[in-house]
Amino acid sequence: MKEGELTVTMRRHTILGAVAILVIALLAWSWIDAGREPVRDIIQPVPVPELPK
Repeated sequence: MKEGELTVTMRRHTILGAVAILVIALLAWSWIDAGREPVRDIIQPVPVPELPK
């Protein structure tokens, strides 16, 4: 193996580490951003079929 060459295991650890950091950053951002807009009711008429008599 040449000097400076990454093995497959080291590459896998690097990729998994980067993905883990991205997932954690996304979760942290969504948790912090979650309360910015208040929840509103959705008011929309819905057609309901009539019951048979």
